[in-house]
Amino acid sequence: MATREAGQGGKLNLGWVSLLALCLAGIFASLQVSTWPARLSYPGEQSDIEGMRLAEMVHLRRGIRIYALPSGERFDASIYGPLYYLMGAQLVDPAEPDARLLRIVSMLATLGLATGCGLLAFWLTRSGLAASLAPLLFLSYAFVSRHGTSGRSDMVAVTFAFIGFLVAFRYQHNRRVFLAVPFILLGFFFKQQFVAGPAAMCVFLILERRFWLAAQFAALLAGGGLAALAIFQWVIFRGQSFFEHFLLYNVTPFSWVQFKYAGLMFFILVLSVPLLLGLEYLKSHRNRLLTGYLVFGVVLALATVSKEGSDAHYWLEPVLILSVLTAALVAEKAAKQESSAEVLCLLVVALFFARLFSRDAPQAADFIHDRAIQSYLRQTFPPGTPGLSHWTGDLVRAGMEVPFSDPDQLFYLVRRGILSDQILLDGIRGRRFGIIVSNQDMRGAQSAKVYALRRTWQEAILSNYSLATSLEMPRPEKIYPDDRFFVWVPRPLGESAAPDDRQPDKRVDK
Repeated sequence: MATREAGQGGKLNLGWVSLLALCLAGIFASLQVSTWPARLSYPGEQSDIEGMRLAEMVHLRRGIRIYALPSGERFDASIYGPLYYLMGAQLVDPAEPDARLLRIVSMLATLGLATGCGLLAFWLTRSGLAASLAPLLFLSYAFVSRHGTSGRSDMVAVTFAFIGFLVAFRYQHNRRVFLAVPFILLGFFFKQQFVAGPAAMCVFLILERRFWLAAQFAALLAGGGLAALAIFQWVIFRGQSFFEHFLLYNVTPFSWVQFKYAGLMFFILVLSVPLLLGLEYLKSHRNRLLTGYLVFGVVLALATVSKEGSDAHYWLEPVLILSVLTAALVAEKAAKQESSAEVLCLLVVALFFARLFSRDAPQAADFIHDRAIQSYLRQTFPPGTPGLSHWTGDLVRAGMEVPFSDPDQLFYLVRRGILSDQILLDGIRGRRFGIIVSNQDMRGAQSAKVYALRRTWQEAILSNYSLATSLEMPRPEKIYPDDRFFVWVPRPLGESAAPDDRQPDKRVDK
């Protein structure tokens, strides 16, 4: 009788632990998912580079050579994978450019990643609790919701990369592991970033002393990648400079500030507790492939997130695998009644810090401010007016032309000495842009916070352009809290700025 009661008590306790873990993760995940409608429907830019990629897709759809060499007339950075541009060009209407369809693609990819988390957790544990908990943990991260509803290539790229890892994990003991190669290559040519999976697989095969299989796997990846590069360079984008854009122009300088805040601080605050839980599971369930994926994911994320202009999406692969490992540990502890309370406490801490490093969803006021900007632009500037701005999407949506789709990337390339200042200076001094937009007034001390405009560019703007107006900027588009939408227009021919208006603050260089 005592044994049966103990057994019944154990089952009851198991049920409460499972229910509590699911409820906790479900609450935090629902807090994030509830922001999706506003994020998906917001017409303005809610990602720093969403509008730039939108502009490049519009250009591609119109037949413009987006992988051409930079010139004084035009520069499309085109730093994402070519598959994303080819896909996006079919989704974007050049007459009414809109990033919202691209966001829906990202959302579907995010849901696919969550499903993949549940599948891998089930393979590891054969537990319904783990399979249900892993997707909720992944969706609890605030930065996942932000990037998962943004018109960027990251979610689509990591989805294909993660499918490749799942295939490799499933068939790691036989030659069907080669089925992972097409998915890995698809991910790479959507965005050349998420390579922790193939790196882990190659090292795993070597450690397992399956050298011939490792060589074949690596050869298939390399051969397929080189073949795809050749097709893009000499067939699809023939006569353009695809190699430079895809392999060179997307490399930005290392930043200690990025390393400290987007790297170490994110790692310590957001990933340290999930990492402890994941390592605890791996300690009792040794798995070289999962361990390699985790190690490569963390190391590569730390290295790449330290580049200027990087963001939290570089942590997607570590978060994916840690969601799986944490769910597996919780399910195991719940089943065995081992330290369930401690694990649940750590789970709460992990979920709490998962809410960091993201922006709030757009609010009603942001929709109003966006409409005001669009109304002003459409009423003031005729369609086709050439413009220059970090907020490229706002100009494109208003029917303007943006010969320089990504001033930020041009800023980095000039700093690295790859391109010359002259590419943009000639256009500014020649007053070829009908509108230039900045986030701060370049005439005063606040010009130190003007984003991605070098001091020489600012001086040229102040000499040849005058401030027309400034409008309230929606919060999702702000870089600094006091940012506004400053509109500069060409001065009449023969008119130059007063001496006091030509000199921006000397702290501008970045």
